[in-house]
Amino acid sequence: MAKETITRPQSSDVKALIAQATRIDAGLHAMQNTEQEQRKAAQKAAQALYDDRFRAALEQMDVEHINRGKQGIRVGLLRDRGITNVWQLSQKSFQQLCAIDGLGEQSVRKILDTVKSIKENTKETLRVRLQSQNPAQVDDDLIKALYVRVHAKTLREQGKALYQAHHKPLQQELALAQKACNGFTWLFRSSASRQQIVDAVEKLRTRLDGEFGSGLQAWEDMLNASADVYWTDFRANAPLYYAELETLGLDWEKQESAGGLPAQLAAEIEAQPLNLEHLKATLRSYQLFGTKYIVHQKKCLLGDEMGLGKTIQAIAAMVALAAEGKSHFMVVCPASVLINWCREIQKFSELSVTKVHGNDEDALLHWRENGGVAVTTFESISRFALPEKFKISMVVTDEAHYVKNPDTKRTKALLTLLEKTEYVLFMSGTPLENRVEEMCFLVSCLQPQIAKELEDVKFLSTAEQFRLQLAPVYLRRTRDNVLQELPELTEKEQWCDLGEQEKKDYRDAVLSGNFMAIRQVSWQVDDLHLSSKAARLVELCEQAKEQKRKVIVFSFFRSTLEKVTQLLGDRCMEPITGEIAPARRQEIVDAFGQAQDGAVLVSQVQAGGTGLNIQSASVIIFCEPQIKPSIENQAIARAYRMGQVRDVLVYRLLADDTIDERILELLKTKQQQFDSFADESVVGEESLKPSESAWITKLVEDEKKRLTETAQSE
Repeated sequence: MAKETITRPQSSDVKALIAQATRIDAGLHAMQNTEQEQRKAAQKAAQALYDDRFRAALEQMDVEHINRGKQGIRVGLLRDRGITNVWQLSQKSFQQLCAIDGLGEQSVRKILDTVKSIKENTKETLRVRLQSQNPAQVDDDLIKALYVRVHAKTLREQGKALYQAHHKPLQQELALAQKACNGFTWLFRSSASRQQIVDAVEKLRTRLDGEFGSGLQAWEDMLNASADVYWTDFRANAPLYYAELETLGLDWEKQESAGGLPAQLAAEIEAQPLNLEHLKATLRSYQLFGTKYIVHQKKCLLGDEMGLGKTIQAIAAMVALAAEGKSHFMVVCPASVLINWCREIQKFSELSVTKVHGNDEDALLHWRENGGVAVTTFESISRFALPEKFKISMVVTDEAHYVKNPDTKRTKALLTLLEKTEYVLFMSGTPLENRVEEMCFLVSCLQPQIAKELEDVKFLSTAEQFRLQLAPVYLRRTRDNVLQELPELTEKEQWCDLGEQEKKDYRDAVLSGNFMAIRQVSWQVDDLHLSSKAARLVELCEQAKEQKRKVIVFSFFRSTLEKVTQLLGDRCMEPITGEIAPARRQEIVDAFGQAQDGAVLVSQVQAGGTGLNIQSASVIIFCEPQIKPSIENQAIARAYRMGQVRDVLVYRLLADDTIDERILELLKTKQQQFDSFADESVVGEESLKPSESAWITKLVEDEKKRLTETAQSE
């Protein structure tokens, strides 16, 4: 029988396979040791960005700035030497300045002391943001370094798994395949040895055709990404990038996470251990502090300003408690955000979620038996039938100001529920809307003893004393405190002159005494071409399209939104109203995010003003002023929140010489009351105002009187 002939693999082909496999194997191994190098690169890029912004800030200060304290420094002598701004001056030494004719040593010391003070003050107030529109080189360098940091961790884990699975068998295959490259030694090998070599080469080829062969591709794509790739990723995931920036330990990234809590309590909170292994998100430093506060204090009110991520802090707290063995959690929220809560919990944690809506007893039973998070509504909890001894690990109440009235059915149902739980979290960006008593009631639901103490000091005007009393139960941070990266928010009043038909319709509405009709000034006209507000709305939307922006149009009135939709045509998304199911609202927002620049989302202010994240929009238009600052603030916070990378423009369409003026004045007064309490913790007699219906009646009567007097004087 003839001896079987085994053909030697092509030497050049085998060498190419060996080279490719060796490169991938070495690359997967080297990948594991890049974390520190990438961290240092990001730190260096971040410092370069800060230095650039710091220099730019000083360059924008005219050299005359050093004389603001009326120090009598002869600035003209500096200008004569070409020193025109504070940055240039800061680069001069004592000797260089003394060499300028007319400047003595005493004057030079005064100059240098002043420059030092200016620099220190600038460092304290400088807000550094990544500039995604027309970025400078320092922006490009940092965003690239952060892009690598954001994606490298997952890729390193994948690379490690590949390396561990393939390295050892690969070495055997490489050693055997190498023997196929020498034709002389091949002649003296046995058939069995030749077959072993051929098999190894085929295994190597198969390995390279599989996941191992593409094991470095994603890593190399990340390292070689173009500016378009990483800027697009940043705009879609800005919070993740800024969270990564905070992990670099930069001095200029420090935030006021504690919200003004007493030092001793803040230290206790910081020391609170947390196990967030099953949280699928990176918390900002202030969010981590907030999560610790929730867990440490057990029953508290998180009053962070809208857009700061109260939801993720609540989810993180539940994850931390689950790691301690807690099993049953419940979120009580308005029906409009029910779906959003379910999605957020699934997205950011490994906790199981059960939606319990209406009379769904099967869902409630499933949650009781299996644990996880039950997400339900204020209306549903009054129907709950829970065993007397059944315990809930934690109850989270979103928009807690919905239960400000102790006499309502929903409040009584919630209080019954709270008797069954160890941990309670109330969440509200607007705990005080009109009356201080509402805030005190919320506190009494959580920690009755503190509520009693508040009664003794709530009329005091000393912020420190009131804050001290609230500290164990109330944590509030504002965007200005913790989000250095937020772009500018510009609010503009757009005053419109009414035409004759608009004036007639408005006068008729006022004389009828119908407050809702009065508020629709300019939008009542049948022919929109006669509406001054409609004309201005179109102009603003055109400007937004030219600037490649998207727009949200808010109105309280569905009829107004119908007219806006008719006016703007195809550029409008399906309107979000109170009749639109929460799940459909989210679908509309998702479609809006994918729409072209110039797209317009129209929404009733209370339907779309809570629970939705709409950072893709950077222009907000109110068709009429709202009657509570909290309503407008919540609506603005849909777009002006963590993750927004463009400056946000807010326009209020207002009709001159109408009730719009009076409502606007009222809004400003109410906002001042809220600011003094919620942000500064100062409460006074002036916060106690008449009921809403009473001031609306007075507003209408005053406007009717004003119009009558005006007509008589003409």
